[in-house]
Amino acid sequence: MRQNFDLCLAAIFEEEGGYADLPGDPGGATNMGITRATLSAVRGRKVSKEEVMMLERDEAARIYRRNYWDAIGGDDLPGGLDLALFDDAVNSGPRQAIRDLQHALGVEVDGILGPRTKAAIDVLAPSAVIVALGKARRARLVALPAFARFGRGWTRRIARIEQQARTLTKKSPATKPETAAARPADTNKQTEIVMTNTNIPDSKPFWASQTIWSSFAVIGSSLGGALLAWKANDIAGFGAALTAVLGGVNAIIGRVRSTSAIR
Repeated sequence: MRQNFDLCLAAIFEEEGGYADLPGDPGGATNMGITRATLSAVRGRKVSKEEVMMLERDEAARIYRRNYWDAIGGDDLPGGLDLALFDDAVNSGPRQAIRDLQHALGVEVDGILGPRTKAAIDVLAPSAVIVALGKARRARLVALPAFARFGRGWTRRIARIEQQARTLTKKSPATKPETAAARPADTNKQTEIVMTNTNIPDSKPFWASQTIWSSFAVIGSSLGGALLAWKANDIAGFGAALTAVLGGVNAIIGRVRSTSAIR
Protein backbone atom coordinates (compact mmCIF):
# COMPACT_ATOMS: atom_id res chain seq x y z
CA MET A 1 0.00 0.00 0.00
CA ARG A 2 1.24 3.46 -0.86
CA GLN A 3 0.79 4.75 2.69
CA ASN A 4 2.85 1.86 4.10
CA PHE A 5 6.11 2.67 2.32
CA ASP A 6 7.67 4.65 5.18
CA LEU A 7 6.73 1.93 7.71
CA CYS A 8 8.14 -0.81 5.48
CA LEU A 9 11.29 1.18 4.78
CA ALA A 10 11.85 1.69 8.50
CA ALA A 11 11.63 -2.08 9.00
CA ILE A 12 14.21 -2.64 6.24
CA PHE A 13 16.60 -0.08 7.70
CA GLU A 14 16.21 -1.73 11.11
CA GLU A 15 17.09 -5.13 9.67
CA GLU A 16 19.96 -3.96 7.48
CA GLY A 17 21.78 -1.78 10.00
CA GLY A 18 24.83 0.19 8.90
CA TYR A 19 27.98 -0.54 6.95
CA ALA A 20 29.20 -4.12 6.67
CA ASP A 21 31.72 -6.00 4.55
CA LEU A 22 31.73 -9.57 5.78
CA PRO A 23 34.02 -12.15 4.13
CA GLY A 24 31.91 -14.65 2.20
CA ASP A 25 28.81 -12.44 2.12
CA PRO A 26 27.53 -12.49 -1.49
CA GLY A 27 26.60 -8.80 -1.26
CA GLY A 28 30.10 -7.61 -0.39
CA ALA A 29 30.43 -4.06 0.92
CA THR A 30 26.95 -2.96 1.98
CA ASN A 31 25.47 0.03 3.78
CA MET A 32 21.84 0.13 4.99
CA GLY A 33 21.28 -2.86 2.73
CA ILE A 34 22.53 -1.10 -0.41
CA THR A 35 25.35 -3.13 -1.95
CA ARG A 36 28.35 -1.76 -3.76
CA ALA A 37 27.06 -3.22 -7.04
CA THR A 38 23.65 -1.60 -6.61
CA LEU A 39 25.10 1.80 -5.77
CA SER A 40 27.46 1.56 -8.74
CA ALA A 41 24.52 0.81 -11.05
CA VAL A 42 22.51 3.74 -9.67
CA ARG A 43 25.37 6.22 -10.01
CA GLY A 44 26.43 4.90 -13.39
CA ARG A 45 30.02 4.14 -12.42
CA LYS A 46 31.97 1.81 -10.20
CA VAL A 47 32.01 3.14 -6.64
CA SER A 48 34.55 2.46 -3.93
CA LYS A 49 33.92 0.84 -0.58
CA GLU A 50 34.47 4.25 1.00
CA GLU A 51 31.61 5.68 -1.07
CA VAL A 52 29.38 2.84 0.09
CA MET A 53 30.36 3.64 3.66
CA MET A 54 29.46 7.33 3.14
CA LEU A 55 26.05 6.61 1.60
CA GLU A 56 23.38 8.87 3.10
CA ARG A 57 19.98 7.70 4.27
CA ASP A 58 18.01 9.89 1.86
CA GLU A 59 19.77 8.43 -1.17
CA ALA A 60 19.29 4.92 0.19
CA ALA A 61 15.56 5.62 0.60
CA ARG A 62 15.28 6.80 -3.01
CA ILE A 63 17.07 3.67 -4.20
CA TYR A 64 14.77 1.45 -2.17
CA ARG A 65 11.65 3.08 -3.57
CA ARG A 66 12.72 3.12 -7.22
CA ASN A 67 14.66 -0.14 -7.46
CA TYR A 68 12.72 -2.36 -5.08
CA TRP A 69 9.36 -1.01 -3.88
CA ASP A 70 8.21 0.23 -7.29
CA ALA A 71 9.66 -2.87 -8.97
CA ILE A 72 7.29 -5.13 -6.99
CA GLY A 73 4.30 -2.77 -7.24
CA GLY A 74 4.39 -2.05 -3.51
CA ASP A 75 1.80 0.73 -3.74
CA ASP A 76 -0.83 -1.74 -4.94
CA LEU A 77 -0.09 -4.70 -2.65
CA PRO A 78 -2.24 -5.49 0.40
CA GLY A 79 -0.93 -4.19 3.70
CA GLY A 80 1.51 -6.63 5.25
CA LEU A 81 2.24 -8.46 2.03
CA ASP A 82 3.89 -5.25 0.82
CA LEU A 83 6.44 -5.51 3.64
CA ALA A 84 7.06 -9.25 3.20
CA LEU A 85 7.63 -8.99 -0.56
CA PHE A 86 9.65 -5.78 -0.19
CA ASP A 87 12.02 -7.50 2.23
CA ASP A 88 12.40 -10.46 -0.14
CA ALA A 89 13.17 -8.05 -3.00
CA VAL A 90 15.84 -6.31 -0.92
CA ASN A 91 17.47 -9.63 -0.05
CA SER A 92 17.23 -11.41 -3.39
CA GLY A 93 16.16 -8.89 -6.03
CA PRO A 94 12.64 -7.93 -7.19
CA ARG A 95 12.36 -10.58 -9.90
CA GLN A 96 13.35 -13.39 -7.53
CA ALA A 97 10.96 -12.03 -4.90
CA ILE A 98 8.10 -12.20 -7.39
CA ARG A 99 9.15 -15.74 -8.31
CA ASP A 100 9.02 -16.67 -4.61
CA LEU A 101 5.54 -15.16 -4.42
CA GLN A 102 4.42 -17.14 -7.46
CA HIS A 103 5.78 -20.34 -5.94
CA ALA A 104 3.81 -19.52 -2.79
CA LEU A 105 0.62 -18.88 -4.77
CA GLY A 106 1.00 -21.93 -6.99
CA VAL A 107 0.79 -19.92 -10.21
CA GLU A 108 3.09 -19.81 -13.24
CA VAL A 109 6.57 -18.76 -12.16
CA ASP A 110 7.97 -16.14 -14.54
CA GLY A 111 9.12 -13.34 -12.23
CA ILE A 112 6.49 -10.94 -13.62
CA LEU A 113 3.72 -9.56 -11.44
CA GLY A 114 1.01 -9.99 -14.07
CA PRO A 115 -2.80 -10.35 -13.99
CA ARG A 116 -2.86 -14.00 -12.91
CA THR A 117 -0.50 -13.41 -10.00
CA LYS A 118 -2.50 -10.35 -8.92
CA ALA A 119 -5.74 -12.33 -9.19
CA ALA A 120 -4.27 -15.05 -6.98
CA ILE A 121 -3.31 -12.41 -4.40
CA ASP A 122 -6.82 -10.94 -4.46
CA VAL A 123 -8.62 -14.19 -3.62
CA LEU A 124 -6.49 -15.07 -0.59
CA ALA A 125 -6.16 -13.51 2.83
CA PRO A 126 -2.93 -11.45 2.99
CA SER A 127 -1.82 -13.30 6.14
CA ALA A 128 -2.03 -16.65 4.31
CA VAL A 129 0.03 -15.31 1.41
CA ILE A 130 2.63 -13.92 3.83
CA VAL A 131 3.08 -17.30 5.51
CA ALA A 132 3.30 -19.12 2.17
CA LEU A 133 5.82 -16.58 0.89
CA GLY A 134 8.00 -17.11 3.96
CA LYS A 135 8.00 -20.87 3.34
CA ALA A 136 8.96 -20.37 -0.31
CA ARG A 137 11.83 -18.07 0.69
CA ARG A 138 13.19 -20.54 3.24
CA ALA A 139 12.99 -23.43 0.78
CA ARG A 140 15.04 -21.51 -1.78
CA LEU A 141 17.63 -20.17 0.65
CA VAL A 142 18.38 -23.60 2.11
CA ALA A 143 19.76 -24.65 -1.27
CA LEU A 144 22.28 -21.79 -1.45
CA PRO A 145 25.97 -22.54 -0.70
CA ALA A 146 26.14 -19.60 1.72
CA PHE A 147 23.26 -20.98 3.80
CA ALA A 148 25.59 -22.97 6.04
CA ARG A 149 27.16 -19.72 7.22
CA PHE A 150 24.37 -17.17 6.95
CA GLY A 151 21.24 -19.34 6.99
CA ARG A 152 20.41 -18.87 10.64
CA GLY A 153 20.43 -15.09 10.27
CA TRP A 154 18.43 -15.23 7.05
CA THR A 155 15.69 -17.44 8.49
CA ARG A 156 15.45 -15.41 11.68
CA ARG A 157 15.03 -12.26 9.63
CA ILE A 158 12.24 -13.87 7.59
CA ALA A 159 10.49 -14.82 10.83
CA ARG A 160 10.75 -11.27 12.20
CA ILE A 161 9.51 -9.70 8.98
CA GLU A 162 6.69 -12.22 8.75
CA GLN A 163 5.54 -11.34 12.26
CA GLN A 164 5.63 -7.61 11.50
CA ALA A 165 3.85 -8.17 8.19
CA ARG A 166 1.02 -10.15 9.77
CA THR A 167 0.59 -7.44 12.37
CA LEU A 168 0.47 -4.86 9.59
CA THR A 169 -2.38 -6.72 7.88
CA LYS A 170 -4.54 -6.07 10.94
CA LYS A 171 -3.81 -2.34 10.84
CA SER A 172 -4.34 -1.90 7.11
CA PRO A 173 -7.79 -1.30 5.58
CA ALA A 174 -9.18 -4.19 3.58
CA THR A 175 -10.19 -1.87 0.75
CA LYS A 176 -9.01 1.43 -0.60
CA PRO A 177 -10.45 4.41 1.31
CA GLU A 178 -13.44 6.00 -0.34
CA THR A 179 -12.80 9.41 -1.83
CA ALA A 180 -15.07 12.37 -1.19
CA ALA A 181 -16.04 12.48 -4.87
CA ALA A 182 -17.16 8.84 -4.84
CA ARG A 183 -19.10 9.07 -1.58
CA PRO A 184 -22.92 9.24 -1.90
CA ALA A 185 -24.37 12.66 -1.14
CA ASP A 186 -26.75 11.20 1.45
CA THR A 187 -25.27 8.01 2.90
CA ASN A 188 -28.16 7.30 5.29
CA LYS A 189 -30.74 7.69 2.54
CA GLN A 190 -28.73 5.49 0.22
CA THR A 191 -28.53 2.77 2.88
CA GLU A 192 -32.26 2.98 3.57
CA ILE A 193 -33.09 2.42 -0.11
CA VAL A 194 -30.85 -0.62 -0.33
CA MET A 195 -32.23 -2.18 2.85
CA THR A 196 -35.93 -1.69 2.02
CA ASN A 197 -35.97 -2.55 -1.68
CA THR A 198 -35.14 -6.27 -1.76
CA ASN A 199 -36.45 -6.66 -5.31
CA ILE A 200 -33.51 -4.81 -6.85
CA PRO A 201 -31.63 -7.36 -8.99
CA ASP A 202 -27.92 -7.90 -8.72
CA SER A 203 -25.98 -5.45 -10.89
CA LYS A 204 -24.77 -8.38 -13.04
CA PRO A 205 -25.11 -12.16 -13.02
CA PHE A 206 -22.37 -14.07 -11.25
CA TRP A 207 -21.09 -15.58 -14.49
CA ALA A 208 -20.32 -12.07 -15.79
CA SER A 209 -18.19 -11.24 -12.77
CA GLN A 210 -14.48 -10.63 -13.26
CA THR A 211 -13.92 -12.22 -9.83
CA ILE A 212 -15.42 -15.50 -11.08
CA TRP A 213 -13.18 -15.77 -14.11
CA SER A 214 -10.08 -14.58 -12.26
CA SER A 215 -10.77 -17.26 -9.65
CA PHE A 216 -11.11 -19.95 -12.32
CA ALA A 217 -7.75 -18.83 -13.75
CA VAL A 218 -6.16 -19.05 -10.29
CA ILE A 219 -7.62 -22.53 -9.70
CA GLY A 220 -6.40 -23.81 -13.07
CA SER A 221 -2.86 -22.48 -12.71
CA SER A 222 -2.69 -23.53 -9.05
CA LEU A 223 -3.69 -27.11 -9.85
CA GLY A 224 -0.85 -27.18 -12.36
CA GLY A 225 1.52 -25.82 -9.72
CA ALA A 226 0.30 -28.44 -7.23
CA LEU A 227 1.00 -31.23 -9.72
CA LEU A 228 4.50 -29.97 -10.42
CA ALA A 229 5.22 -29.57 -6.69
CA TRP A 230 3.96 -33.11 -6.02
CA LYS A 231 6.20 -34.55 -8.71
CA ALA A 232 9.15 -32.60 -7.30
CA ASN A 233 8.32 -33.77 -3.76
CA ASP A 234 7.98 -30.10 -2.77
CA ILE A 235 5.61 -30.39 0.18
CA ALA A 236 5.65 -26.68 0.98
CA GLY A 237 4.95 -25.76 -2.65
CA PHE A 238 2.18 -28.37 -2.86
CA GLY A 239 0.51 -27.02 0.27
CA ALA A 240 0.73 -23.43 -0.95
CA ALA A 241 -0.78 -24.41 -4.30
CA LEU A 242 -3.68 -26.19 -2.60
CA THR A 243 -4.23 -23.10 -0.44
CA ALA A 244 -4.51 -21.02 -3.61
CA VAL A 245 -6.99 -23.52 -5.10
CA LEU A 246 -9.18 -23.37 -1.98
CA GLY A 247 -9.00 -19.59 -2.00
CA GLY A 248 -10.25 -19.52 -5.59
CA VAL A 249 -13.09 -21.93 -4.78
CA ASN A 250 -14.13 -19.83 -1.77
CA ALA A 251 -14.09 -16.67 -3.89
CA ILE A 252 -16.43 -18.30 -6.44
CA ILE A 253 -18.78 -19.56 -3.71
CA GLY A 254 -18.85 -16.14 -2.09
CA ARG A 255 -19.61 -14.43 -5.40
CA VAL A 256 -22.43 -16.86 -6.22
CA ARG A 257 -23.95 -16.41 -2.77
CA SER A 258 -23.83 -12.64 -3.17
CA THR A 259 -26.48 -12.87 -5.91
CA SER A 260 -29.06 -14.01 -3.33
CA ALA A 261 -31.06 -11.30 -1.59
CA ILE A 262 -30.39 -10.89 2.14
CA ARG A 263 -33.61 -11.55 4.11
